[in-house]
Amino acid sequence: MAKRLTSDIKKLYIVSITLFALLFLALFIPTENSRILAVTLLVPAAAIVLFLIRKRSIHSINKRQVLLIMTVVGLLWVLLLYLLGKHYGYLWSPYGPLSPRSFLTQLLPTVLIIISVEIIRSVFLDQKDKLVNVITYLSCLVAEVMIFSTIVGITTFNSFMDFTGLTLFPAVSANLLYHYLSLKYGCLPCIAFRSVVTLYPFIFSVVPGIPDALLSIATILLPLLIYLFISFLYEKRRVTHRKTSKWSYVGGAATVLVMISIVMIISCKFHFGALVVGSESMTGEINKGDAIVYEQYDGEQIEAGQIIVFNDGPAKVIHRVIEVKNTDGELRYITKGDANEEPDYGYITDSDIVGLVNFKISYIGYPSLWIRNIFVGK
Repeated sequence: MAKRLTSDIKKLYIVSITLFALLFLALFIPTENSRILAVTLLVPAAAIVLFLIRKRSIHSINKRQVLLIMTVVGLLWVLLLYLLGKHYGYLWSPYGPLSPRSFLTQLLPTVLIIISVEIIRSVFLDQKDKLVNVITYLSCLVAEVMIFSTIVGITTFNSFMDFTGLTLFPAVSANLLYHYLSLKYGCLPCIAFRSVVTLYPFIFSVVPGIPDALLSIATILLPLLIYLFISFLYEKRRVTHRKTSKWSYVGGAATVLVMISIVMIISCKFHFGALVVGSESMTGEINKGDAIVYEQYDGEQIEAGQIIVFNDGPAKVIHRVIEVKNTDGELRYITKGDANEEPDYGYITDSDIVGLVNFKISYIGYPSLWIRNIFVGK
């Protein structure tokens, strides 16, 4: 009996670590269709896991109710997105209208990835091994990322930020939920929910044109809200577990808040935005590596001495207004960096102004600058 147990643990570790290593390496393989690459790894892996790893499934008696709830929640989420599209408009789906070719190269591979990942997750989590749980989480996270891209496609700082806010952070949050659901209720609720919320852009010709920042924050928050709802309905509350549950909730909420804060910093699409200072033109007042928080400009009066954020071509500049001129009814602002000897060339108008600087946070922007320099170096 002990030999059989040891053999099972060895197979468990070998299969889980090998799967993670292969998926991680696949992130760096140049390919036009990362989904096809993921399918070639995950479908055989799911078959191997089912064949080699013994299943020890003991799930909640509420798994059917949770399956129904997750399906309905997924449908309501997609419906909400399309209702918001009435306000934000609609865009053509990046995957094009559904056709036999797109079905074979996009929709079907995505379905196979979802099913394979959730089978693998369910079998591994049923083993109740902490190390394997962590490795499984990372493997499932990488697999979800590969539905949309590989790291090779990230070639600029902006593409890195898009990847972080729109793919990585939502995947981190979602897979925490999927781990919880799979452990308690099996793989079917995860498959149902993921199929609904992931496949609609592959099926419909148009998708809601919701701003990226808003969509990112919503998709990060959604799994937390679902977890709270499901646990409220079906988890037994015991006095002996209150302390653990409290700190577990606080930790999860803190993680989500950190991710949302980073998304807000890199999006700059809310009434309050943030920017990392990448030059030394304002040294003294605002230094390189600081992050400034600004309030969006709504046409209020600007006076000399105020520090503003304005557009200069594709870039945003943080400089001080040193003079305001009224020329033929048009307000023109002369700006200058505190550390520069000369004012900026020309002038800017109200249409160029993005926001008014409120305060700075020293040094917090250095990691962002480091990442930016990596891509600029390329």
